Amino acid sequence: MPVLTNLIDSVEKFNSIYNKYIELKNFYGSEKWFEYMEIEKIPVKCGVLTEDQLFDMIGDHNELLGVLLDLTSKMYKNF
Repeated sequence: MPVLTNLIDSVEKFNSIYNKYIELKNFYGSEKWFEYMEIEKIPVKCGVLTEDQLFDMIGDHNELLGVLLDLTSKMYKNF
């Protein structure tokens, strides 16, 4: 039960910020992102512009999607 409760809590937290993920993913590689990359000093935290970190996060998202789709299929088969 504790593992299920933790999963439910984690999914709720993830769902509550998911729009922010979509916004950041859409920003990554956009014209505005490239404009900011050209500016030496801008009032934006560097982490937002870190290409590797964003690329890795998008990759992790896609991997998680596959895991969740597989898990969802297993869960429905045993419902």
